[in-house]
Amino acid sequence: MSLDALVLAVASVVRPLSAAAVYAMLASARPTRLLTAYIVTGFVFSFVVGILLVILFGISAGPQAPSGTRALIAFLLGAGSLGCAAALLSGRVRRRLPNPAEANPRPGSGSWIGRQLADLSAPRAAVAGVFTHKPGLFYLAALSAIANSTSSNADRIFQVGVYNAIWFALPVAALALDLRKPVELRDFLRRATGWVWRRQVGIMMTAFGLLGVYLIVRGLTELRS
Repeated sequence: MSLDALVLAVASVVRPLSAAAVYAMLASARPTRLLTAYIVTGFVFSFVVGILLVILFGISAGPQAPSGTRALIAFLLGAGSLGCAAALLSGRVRRRLPNPAEANPRPGSGSWIGRQLADLSAPRAAVAGVFTHKPGLFYLAALSAIANSTSSNADRIFQVGVYNAIWFALPVAALALDLRKPVELRDFLRRATGWVWRRQVGIMMTAFGLLGVYLIVRGLTELRS
């Protein structure tokens, strides 16, 4: 697997919203059923979308594409990521984020995803799996790196599968551990999720900032190659 894509996959494992969704399912009466629906539906959705996008990236920004085209895609993604970091820094986005001081690490009931997690069922868990794993800047940057790493679509599809497997490591681990030590797991995840929740703005700002700088540097490297 492309090293760039691997690093981006690991960086995407723990995110405030997905961690809160897993916490909400573990706190329900039937966590195994909910987590299964969340994982299967979310994985299939992100994997299929990833396949389509990585093939498109392969056509427009694969190894055979002009270096200027690959650089332009990197610059556009980098600018978008730095824009997100700047919006968080300015406080424009913070007002729309859930309140990190709340006792329960989950989105507020006023938000759409908050309402899905407040009254969980298998279909709602499935929808949450799609919502919390829809393609974002990290995913697009990883797909771009995968497309640029090889000319084989079969290899690209395999790498997309590996990326998604890593991306879903948190709910998969929660499902496996819930079958063995549910009480200990819920307590640990409650504390871990609470820690992430209280620092969500700083975590997101740092992640978007680092991703933006990395993509700009990658674009400059493409121009010089």
